[in-house]
Order: sequence, then structure tokens, then C-alpha cells
Amino acid sequence: MDTYKGSGVSPGIGLGKFYVINNEIDFSIPKKLSFKESQSKLDMRYEQLISELEKENREDESKVLDAYRLLINDPEIVEMVDEDQNLTEIFQVFKDTSDQMLSFEDEYFKQRAEDIISIGKEIIFTMQDIFIDKNLTEDVIIFADDLTPNDTSSIDLTKVKGFVVSNAGPTSHAVIVAKNLGIPCVINFDITKIDTDFDKSVVLDGDTGEIFLDPTSDVLKKVEEGLNKKNKLRESYNQDSIKDLGIELRANIGSSEEINAFNDDHIKSVGLFRSEFVYIDRSSKPTLKEQIEINNELNTKFSNTIVFRTLDIGGDKQVPYLNLPKEENPFLGVRGIRYSLDEKDLFREQIISILSSDLIEKVKIMFPMVSILDDFLDAKKIVTDESKKLNLNPPPLGIMVETPSVALNTDQYIQHVDFFSIGTNDLIQYTYAADRGLSTLNKYQDPLDVSVLRLISNVIDTGLKNDIEVSVCGDMASDKDSSIILYLLGLRVFSIAPSQGPNIISSLIHAKENLSHIEKEEILSSTDSQSLRKLIS
Repeated sequence: MDTYKGSGVSPGIGLGKFYVINNEIDFSIPKKLSFKESQSKLDMRYEQLISELEKENREDESKVLDAYRLLINDPEIVEMVDEDQNLTEIFQVFKDTSDQMLSFEDEYFKQRAEDIISIGKEIIFTMQDIFIDKNLTEDVIIFADDLTPNDTSSIDLTKVKGFVVSNAGPTSHAVIVAKNLGIPCVINFDITKIDTDFDKSVVLDGDTGEIFLDPTSDVLKKVEEGLNKKNKLRESYNQDSIKDLGIELRANIGSSEEINAFNDDHIKSVGLFRSEFVYIDRSSKPTLKEQIEINNELNTKFSNTIVFRTLDIGGDKQVPYLNLPKEENPFLGVRGIRYSLDEKDLFREQIISILSSDLIEKVKIMFPMVSILDDFLDAKKIVTDESKKLNLNPPPLGIMVETPSVALNTDQYIQHVDFFSIGTNDLIQYTYAADRGLSTLNKYQDPLDVSVLRLISNVIDTGLKNDIEVSVCGDMASDKDSSIILYLLGLRVFSIAPSQGPNIISSLIHAKENLSHIEKEEILSSTDSQSLRKLIS
């Protein structure tokens, strides 16, 4: 048995035969259709697929194909293509566009770069009049460098028990298909490590990212145990358990696909709506009408509180058409609320889109990257002014606590804010002064280090003393060990990745039943995170 590891992005365990999809372009095959003919044919094919997906209530996948149709007809790309160009030259147009997106630090653009390559391949295959029908006769684990919509639409997905995709991001088409259909998926694994002649079974763990070739009986036994454990987690994941714990679960949402794909009866609220995707996912500024439509879409999906984070760009989130300043240290520069206060017209329009949408009865507005009180007060004034113009009472306003300057001085804010939401990802980054995007600095990203926990505890204590809601919307809320510590420190509102609901509830039940004797002082006096993890195990 050989064991490999990638990154798990769609949970679950799958067992099936090894199956490779090779969708590399053979440029020696001559073109049979012009670019324009292929563009039209592919557009029609996607339109048909969208109709079929919508009939099956697979709206998140249909939304992706809608975006692909926009890419097919993107005037910036189309204008660069000449009918006299050969296939290699035409594909190079897509490759150059993809490379440009890869040059941005933001993960979102890197994933869109993958989509551009997929579209380029689809165009070339269509020009060559190539359509491969992949007839599956048994359960399989599919391995591919990348998967295009044409690939997934030509597969009998009922026989697919897992995907392993080398070139894919968390919101790539293949990953969205996997999550929507409950298929385990692993990315960031070089499939060339496996001989294509391999003809045996594979076990795939979409939680851990592990890949087992020709699994032993022990691994197969673990597969069965894993499935049983998953079923037990589901049994304890219910409203009674949530009520007994005295907590509220909210969802972190960061794309239209995530809005449409959301399907959890036990989470009624959004604890973090990452509004920047509305701006990033396009080549020009969204209109007020478009922003309102997305807000209304969000409103229909969630019945309770929506915590709306205003535009959080800068740092690792670059938007070319907004002409963000080029800075030596963008994580420490004009980002979050700093940018919004510099571009007040853009900020006011976003606030108007919130106040004018169906969200108004349930929304709370949260400002990111607040580090001084004046920034919060300036932003609050804009919301208050726009609310008055619309004859509305301002919605509750709060801070995303992600700088030590706020976490250490929450008393300064209690007369002005309605809630605190702790963004642990950036709070850890700024506490350690270490870029969280650099894997070489992972030792400076420990969420259970006492310096981080003392900052978090201070915010929680301030909230409890002053009857101000405190939530955590960073990755710590979705991590089993971290969520236990947060619960023991007094946190009761967890905003999580929706897929982690059962795991988090199971961890918190363990905390309540077996760890309630652990005092806050014992946690905050710990000497290292490993001893703390041992304490709660």
C-alpha cells in the first residue's frame, strides 16, 4: 500500500478504482471549427447544462457555468484572438490572461486563473470537435490535473466516489461539484506521482487529504469506522444539543456559490458575510442594483442575523479596477475600513445597498481592520447619515477585532459599539508580526499560544461585563481544539465554515461534559500550546 497526502476540501471517505482523466491538449489535431463558431457552440452547450442543473436544483453549479459563459464572451479576451491564429496561439491568449491573474497575491484571483485555463481548453477542444464520453462501469476515484465543466458533465457522477485534482482551489468548479454532491475531494496533489497503469482500488479521505493506493484491510476497516463515526457526529448535531450548550452557530459566507450551496437546517444566521467577493469577481465596479440583488439573495437563504462585513480589500485582496495604492507592506497599509474611509463614495454606495435591501430587518454591519476609535466613529457617522436620508434607524454596528490595539483596549469602545466579532486569522498574524500566507512562518501561527488567548479572553470578558455580544468568525471557531478553548473562555457565538457544524458541536459537548472543571486562569497561565492541547484531550 502506498500513501500520499494532499489538501482535503470536501469532507468524507470514498472507495473506488483508480481512474485518470487526461484533458491535456494535443495541438497536432487540426481545428475543424473557427474560434467564433466554437465560442457559440460552447456557449450553447453551457446554456443547456445550466438548464439541466437547475432542473436538479444544483444551483451552485449552474452559477459557476453562468460565470464561465461570461468568460467565454469576455470582450477583453475575445479582442485578443485573431481567427488567423493557430490553436497554440489562441490558447496562449488564455494562458497569458491566467498568468496575469496568478501574479496577484489574492487566492481568489489564483482560482479564477484556473477557470480561465479550463475555458481555454474547452475552446480548443471544441475547435478540434473533440467530445469524450467517459463511460464508467464501476465506482471510481477520479484523478486529474484539472477538471472542466465538460469533464464533469460527461461523467456518471453517481459512480464517482472521490476527486483528486492537482490544479484546483477551494472554489474551483470541480470542488464546488464535489461539495454540492457530497463527494470527497482532495487538491494540491501531483497526480504524476502515480503510474497511470495502476489498476487497483483507492481510498480517499476528504477530511485529512490522505490518499491510499491498494488499501490494506486495516485501512478498509478505518474507512468503515470513519463512516460510522460520521454518522454518530450527525446524530448529535441537532437543535437540542445546540440549545443545551447555550450557543449559537453562524455561517461564514464568501461567494454566491456558497450562498446557493448552503444547506444546514441548524444554522440560521451569517456571522461573517465577506462582501468583497462582490467587487473581486468582476472587471468593473458593481452597480448599486447588483449589490442590492446579492444582498436580497443572501436574505432569502438565512432567516436570522446577517453580520455584513464592509469591503475588506488591500493586503492579499487586490482589485485591479479600484486602483489600490502599491505599497511595500500591503498588510499594514490602506486596507479594510482605511480604504473605505479614503473612498467614501464607494463606501457610501455599499452602505446604501445594505440599507435599501431586504437585509435591513436583520443586518448588523461590521467594519474590518479597525485599529483606532476614530476610524470606527467616522464609519459610524456615514452609516448614520445614510440611514437618516432613508428615514431608517441605523442597524447595529460593530468591529471585527483583528488588531491587538483593539483587543487590548476594548473598554475604549464599549460606549460606541453594539458588538465585537473576533477575526482570529489576522489577529494572530498581527500579534506575531508574521505573514499568515508564508508556510515558512507556520510556527508563528499557533492559535493556542497564550499571547493570542489573552487577547481573545480580554474581548470576551469585556462583552460579558457590558452585555455586548462577542463572536469569533476566524478559523479558530471552526477548529475542534480551538473551539473547546474558546467555549471554556466564555464564548457562545461561533461563526464557522458550515461543513464543520457536526465536528464543532461534538467538540463542545465533550468540553461541557468532561472539561467544565478547567478554569480560565489555568488556560491563560499555560506555558505552551501542546500542554494546553493535552489538557483538553
